[in-house]
Amino acid sequence: MQKIPFHIISGFLGSGKTTFLKRIIDQYSGEKKIGIIQNEFAPSNIDGAELKKSGEDFNLLEINNGSVFCVCLLGDFIRSLEKFIDQFQPEIIIIEASGLSDTTSISEVVSASSLSEKIYLASNWCIVDAQNYSKVGLMKQRVSHQLRMADIVVINKTDLYSDNLENINSDIKKINPFAEIKSSTYCEIDFELGNSAINKFYMGEVIAMPRPDVNSMVIKTSRKVSNENLRKFLNEWAQKAYRIKGFVKLKEGKTVAVQCTFDSINILDVENDFHPTELAALTDQFTLREWNRAFKELN
Repeated sequence: MQKIPFHIISGFLGSGKTTFLKRIIDQYSGEKKIGIIQNEFAPSNIDGAELKKSGEDFNLLEINNGSVFCVCLLGDFIRSLEKFIDQFQPEIIIIEASGLSDTTSISEVVSASSLSEKIYLASNWCIVDAQNYSKVGLMKQRVSHQLRMADIVVINKTDLYSDNLENINSDIKKINPFAEIKSSTYCEIDFELGNSAINKFYMGEVIAMPRPDVNSMVIKTSRKVSNENLRKFLNEWAQKAYRIKGFVKLKEGKTVAVQCTFDSINILDVENDFHPTELAALTDQFTLREWNRAFKELN
C-alpha cells in the first residue's frame, strides 16, 4: 500500500483550526478519501459534531478525554489510528490537534512506530489568533513550541486585529525563521494536498512515476553537538533527503534553526531557545536507525 500523507493542524484554543478543517473538507471531500482525526481534552467532541453537520463525505476518528500527545495514551492512539486506516483506507489524513498539544510527539509516533509503514508526515500547520496571540499568558511556551515545528503558520482573524501585523510576523520569525507565514480572515487559505517536500520534486503531471515510498523521522534529544560537526552531519545527510528541518542545541551555548532541501543547507541562530534538539527528515534513502546512530556519533 502506498504511504498516506499525514498533515498536522495545530494552534491555540479558539484560533480557527476547525474552521480551517471545514474549508479543507468542503474543497476536497468529493475528490479524495479524507480521514480526519480530532483530538480534544473534553470528554465530548463539540468540534466533531460541528464537522458532521457539513454533510460532506469524510471519515472521522475522535480522540477525547486526553491528548494523543500524552505519552501515557500514545499506545491507544497508535492502535486506534491503525484500525481507522485499515477500515477506511483514506488517501489523506489530517489531524486537528488539541490546542495544548506538543506536535513533535506525534511526529515521533509517525516516524518510529508501526504507523511509519502506512503514513508519512507531509506538512505541519499552525493557526494563530491575531487578536489573542499576545494574551496566552502561561501557555506561551506551548504555543511557541507549536510554531517552532510548523511548516506553515496562518495568522488568522486579522480583521479583528487593529495593531501592526508585522509585530506578530516578527515574533513568529524569531521562533521559527523558516516558517512560511500567511495571513487570513476565517482561515480563507488554500490547502494543497500536495503541499509537502515530496511533491515539490515529484509532480505526477511532470514525471510519470509513482511517489517514492518515503519515510518521515524525528530525532529528539538533549545532547549538544558542535557547530562544526553539525555542518558535517548535514552535508552528508541533506543530499539524501527531500527535507531536513528543525532545531539543534550547540555546544557553543546557542540554538540554531536548520532547513535543508537536498544540497541547500541553511542554518540560522535562534534567540533564547529553551527546547531540546528536534530534527525531522523526509527521505527514501535512509532509515531512522541509521540517521539516529550517525547523530549519536557526533561530539
